[in-house]
Amino acid sequence: MRIITVSGAHSGVGKTTVAEALLKKLKGWSCLKVTVRHNGGFCPTGRDCGVCDTLSSKFCIVSDENIIEEKDKDTQRFKASGAKKVLWLKAKPEGLKQGLKKAIAKFKGAKGLIIEGNSALRYIEPDLAIFLKRKNSLLKDSAWPAIKKADLVLTL
Repeated sequence: MRIITVSGAHSGVGKTTVAEALLKKLKGWSCLKVTVRHNGGFCPTGRDCGVCDTLSSKFCIVSDENIIEEKDKDTQRFKASGAKKVLWLKAKPEGLKQGLKKAIAKFKGAKGLIIEGNSALRYIEPDLAIFLKRKNSLLKDSAWPAIKKADLVLTL
């Protein structure tokens, strides 16, 4: 199975928009959203994605359609863009490697997989790694390893 990762300098840089565009062109591909809990539960974005406060195990793979298709969520946007299957991996840093392995295995037989998130690049070697930034972007901590592994860096 082919894998493309879409990562970025920070929240709001366009990762979801690029993943949507890819899904519209790559008919029959699936998508995995990866979110890693911030240390101490502090979220620098100030938004409640449901990971930092609610994650009690090392990782959780969300497949419940009521959550995946929740209005205005990235996962819903992926589905609307034509993703055959969408899952959301929520992980603590210490559970990310195992969570990725189990989540990717759930896409067995898929035509291809787009993974949105920076942290996946710590443990996988995609066929194509896309990194997004703006001209004057300050990179968040998880972005540094991602930009170093990127095959394509797009400045938006």
